[in-house]
Amino acid sequence: MKLIKNLKISGKLVVSYLFACVIPLILISTVIYRFCAGSLEQTSMEFASAFSSQVVADMDELIDEYDRLTKSVLVDSEIIQRLSGIEEKSVVEQMNQQLEMRKIMMRLTILKPEIKSVCLLMDDKQFYQFNSEGNVIDQNILSRQLWVEELRDREENIALTAVHRCSYYSRNQDGIVFTVGRKIRNQNGVCVGMILIDLDPAGLINLSEGFLLARNQYNMKVCIMTDENRVLYDSDVASGQINWSDAMEGDMLLYQKNEKDYIVLGNSTKKAGLTVYAVIPRSGLLFEINRIAHVTAFSVIGCTLVVLGISVLLSRTITRPIRSLQNRMQEMEQGEYRILEGGETGDEIGGLVLSYNHMVIRIKTLIEKVYLGEIKQKNAQYLALQTQINPHMLYNTLESIRMKALRSGADEVAEMVKLLARMFRTALNGQSSGHTIRDETEYAQDYIRLQNLRFRDMFSLHVDMEDGLWEIPVIPLIFQPVIENSIEHGFRGRNHPLHITLQGKQAEGGDILFYICDDGKGISPERLRAVNEKLTEGMAVPEIDEAKTEKTEVREEEAEETSIGLKNIAERLKLQYGRSCYLRLFERKEGGMGVEIRICPDKESGVL
Repeated sequence: MKLIKNLKISGKLVVSYLFACVIPLILISTVIYRFCAGSLEQTSMEFASAFSSQVVADMDELIDEYDRLTKSVLVDSEIIQRLSGIEEKSVVEQMNQQLEMRKIMMRLTILKPEIKSVCLLMDDKQFYQFNSEGNVIDQNILSRQLWVEELRDREENIALTAVHRCSYYSRNQDGIVFTVGRKIRNQNGVCVGMILIDLDPAGLINLSEGFLLARNQYNMKVCIMTDENRVLYDSDVASGQINWSDAMEGDMLLYQKNEKDYIVLGNSTKKAGLTVYAVIPRSGLLFEINRIAHVTAFSVIGCTLVVLGISVLLSRTITRPIRSLQNRMQEMEQGEYRILEGGETGDEIGGLVLSYNHMVIRIKTLIEKVYLGEIKQKNAQYLALQTQINPHMLYNTLESIRMKALRSGADEVAEMVKLLARMFRTALNGQSSGHTIRDETEYAQDYIRLQNLRFRDMFSLHVDMEDGLWEIPVIPLIFQPVIENSIEHGFRGRNHPLHITLQGKQAEGGDILFYICDDGKGISPERLRAVNEKLTEGMAVPEIDEAKTEKTEVREEEAEETSIGLKNIAERLKLQYGRSCYLRLFERKEGGMGVEIRICPDKESGVL
């Protein structure tokens, strides 16, 4: 239950669709499967029973037919009646009698072409035979056959034997036949002999297409057994699946005792004591039942996949606008306000999307009013600061002074005016044109040249800038005021040159760090701390290790003595790049002072 509660809406919809559709489908499929399996077994048993009943009827008809045929052709013939009345016959009479009997037997084979051999075996050792294949029957071997004795001992006038080998034939002694035996009685009703007709057991039953289909489908077989439980006919032999040797060794009782593996239906004939068995292996039925189960399972799986696909499509139509709305709300948390397009429908979700769009438009309107107001305030502050640090001076006036100095031979004064004009031009035009780190560095170098003209080359500026930083835009006048501060405080009271280094490198996250260091007189720890507190007020600046800094009071006037340019730079960094960028001072171990500047060129606010 907890797992379902934690599912997303799309998952809950899919699960509900599956439960609503698949469970009834499984129940219905199970009922159909059980009904089909039961019907299949019942149908196969009804077919087997019907087929065995038809075989019984055919066997009774066969017995009646051979009963009438032998009676009309042989038993009622006058020559048969004369056989038992003549005790001694001449050779001519015996030959004539043999010819007459041969004609009668030949006529019998013509009437029934399936007859292979006809024999007349009299008790007084008289013996007459005819074989359609030209075989000669050995009377002595025939008389010793066990089935002959069994036929003689039976009470019925006509009977059928089990299949047996043709060992009494002169040829094809391994052939298999069954025999129809008919007793011959005299006028007193005493048995004086037997008519033996050999038939091929393979043609005893004509296997219909329905039986062949059932045999292939269920592996069903039909057996005809004598009352001695011996085989007269086996459909597996007739269809070529097994041979007669295997069939004669089989025992029907094994099938009857193993009810778990076989379904055995028996039906007895009215005459000759024969029993027709229909045997259906349950494995054959189970195979068909399993096939029904597989078809049912595949159908259920196919329907489940279809239902799953439809449910996924339906759930997406419901959850897609909800997911889009969720994404838009996450964007709102990041400060991006966008309306949701294409989600306005006539249902409850469409109403929710419409309300969200109205809310976004309203919030954007309010934010833009406040934001634009803050931007205007920042620009005003920025312009005031820029005006404070960059007084406007006319280029024409400076150029006139330079030309007059040249005419008077004051080349040094002319050079100073030229450098001053270039610095003013950079300071005044840096806002309108793209001001880069290269421009800012050149401005600082011009300032050093100007100061060297004044102080007779007492200052040097070494620039160490990483490749790829030169063309990055930057706000103007961030290097020169720092260098001016180094000269103002680091060179004061010194008689030897001041060395200044300007280093720029890329930091992690895309920020840029600048370090401006000098080897001047440095700054006291107390004043360093006080100045940094003024410069980094309201900014996210890493903590400075002050473990060795003595916490002494510094006069407010001393902190304010710091150049207004440094404070101006710190304010402009905060306005331009945000509170994560800063300017701060640090004391160098080798002497002098250093300034660290961090800018974030990818986070510009758009105010230059």
